[in-house]
Amino acid sequence: MSKVIFGANKEMVGMYVDQVLEKYNDSLMVLAPPSGMISTYAPSKKGKNKGYYRVKLEVWIPEDAIKGEDALNDFGAAIIMRLPKNRIADHLK
Repeated sequence: MSKVIFGANKEMVGMYVDQVLEKYNDSLMVLAPPSGMISTYAPSKKGKNKGYYRVKLEVWIPEDAIKGEDALNDFGAAIIMRLPKNRIADHLK
């Protein structure tokens, strides 16, 4: 997945999970809430990320849940966000 999808439903999320697990059949999906501060930034006026909002967050995984020192270097991630419908541009609803 390489783009933002507005209006994602449970079937789309399920398809994504199925595709990831098919490609990485030795993996397990993890659903973890963000921890600590979530920072949001207005779109940049210049540079390669011009015109994109930025959201920075941390996810904390319990130490006893992971085996191996560098296990978290071998992962993929996708973010599911909830946004109020009245804050989404009409052409994306």
